[in-house]
Amino acid sequence: MPKKVLITGGSGFIGRNVFEHLKDNPQFEVMAPDSKELNCIEENEVKDYLKKNNFDLVLNFAVYGDGIDKSKDGTKILDYNLRMYYNFARYSDMYGKMIYAGSGAEYDKRFPIIDVKEEDLKDRWMPSDQYGLMKRIVGEHIEASDNIYNFRLFGIFGKYEYYPLKFISNVCCKSIFDLPLSIRQDVYFDYLWIDDFLSILDRFLEIDVPKYHTYNVCHGEKILLSDICKTVNKISNKDNRIIICKEGLANEYTGSSNRIVKELQGFDFTGYYDSIEQLYKWYYDNKNEIEIYKLLY
Repeated sequence: MPKKVLITGGSGFIGRNVFEHLKDNPQFEVMAPDSKELNCIEENEVKDYLKKNNFDLVLNFAVYGDGIDKSKDGTKILDYNLRMYYNFARYSDMYGKMIYAGSGAEYDKRFPIIDVKEEDLKDRWMPSDQYGLMKRIVGEHIEASDNIYNFRLFGIFGKYEYYPLKFISNVCCKSIFDLPLSIRQDVYFDYLWIDDFLSILDRFLEIDVPKYHTYNVCHGEKILLSDICKTVNKISNKDNRIIICKEGLANEYTGSSNRIVKELQGFDFTGYYDSIEQLYKWYYDNKNEIEIYKLLY
């Protein structure tokens, strides 16, 4: 009998990829309601939906933010996102287990975040921004839960992400249209290829009782933004100008993947060149859908 899976945030970048990945798998019966079918901010709606469907697994990728959709109220980021988490956490006895998309922002991005391990969090300041604070509060609650697991993401990239703002997709698209590849300030980042995330998810779901409640789900290998631009130029066989607006390096943002790799008894991450090449080809094949003015303004 297939496991019944609920995906929240199914129209977003991660949720859409996960839904596409699982929907044809006979091991799963997947539901990905939109906000009209299930408003995750409303507790009673969540309670009734869970009670009605008896899910084995909840994949919670729903997020409220104004980074992309400027029609949303940025002052509600803390409030709404906490409600969307706690509405599911409160009724955790109504499903098997939940995986939540956490963030490296839990470590407080005001300061360098360098190859951090999960246990390093206790020595970090509480984040000052609403998003980071929200993720930190949720992360601490997950640690004390019975059946909820935090996939703490740093950088993640792939098809369906918002290319006007997301760096790797942005420079791939700019390259296709022979535009300069621009960087506000160079920085070491940790980027996880979406296909690797899906493979990690597949293998994690095979584990009945994971050892920990929190995992840094990241590549574990840092890369400079300027090196990403050079890689895109090499893949495209072009020499588009690389513009770095501010000298020096911004705060590093990298994590250690040792815990998740050990939990999965080994995992081979896709190299940056190969993953960026796959994404570049995907955008090239879909270049008619790229709105060039969104790359410029």
